[in-house]
Amino acid sequence: MKTVRITLNEERNCTLEGYIQPVGGEYWGMTKRPALIVLPGGGYQFCSDREADPVAFPYLAVGYQVFILRYSLNDDAIWDNPLKDYDQAFDYIKEHAEEWFVDVERIAVIGFSAGGHLAACAATAARNIPRAAILGYPVISSVSTWNKRNAPDPAEFVSEKTCPCFVFASRNDGTVPIQDSLNFLNALNKFGIGFEAHIYSGANHGFSTCVPAINNRDWCCNRTPNWVADSIEWLRETVGDFTDGVLGDKKRW
Repeated sequence: MKTVRITLNEERNCTLEGYIQPVGGEYWGMTKRPALIVLPGGGYQFCSDREADPVAFPYLAVGYQVFILRYSLNDDAIWDNPLKDYDQAFDYIKEHAEEWFVDVERIAVIGFSAGGHLAACAATAARNIPRAAILGYPVISSVSTWNKRNAPDPAEFVSEKTCPCFVFASRNDGTVPIQDSLNFLNALNKFGIGFEAHIYSGANHGFSTCVPAINNRDWCCNRTPNWVADSIEWLRETVGDFTDGVLGDKKRW
């Protein structure tokens, strides 16, 4: 595996970090891999380290090329700079797809909190709609009061063009109301967009993968970490699977 780090916008300190896994050789019959773009949370004020590398590792383990986008923050996060950052990152990955062994038809996105807002906007309104989106305790309808940078409510942009979504959150989230996730799910359902949702009975905001190495499990119900394995299985069903070393086209839902 090799790592890359690209400065997409020096003025806004926007960077893209990538973990690139090999193909061919011992990975016989495999010429390219699906990719996942990680969008950490942090209220558009910082990019959480807990929602960056620790999130990347489980998807690397099952064969994805994984990229972490540190998008525009603070005064630079005036809308729609973060969405432009996402589109630029997506374009850059496509331009280097041959070098990085990326299947450009199978690029998904995962985001948390503010990064979940950005991922939801990518799924609904970006120039590059991902193949699938995973949204962790995303800011959706509360963005108008929570964020003063003219960021939109992505539920209002859901349409037939929106990609399938996997949404997970906590019922008692004290930072982002659970109604945000419910509003987005209702919009997906209205337009017949495929989705899977997990609303856990108890887990505070920002639980990431909810393993002991990241946070205190005392405030997470025991099932909360299951979202990681469930999202991986959902991706297999949604974007395809690795079959005999070759990514197949299985799509069930």
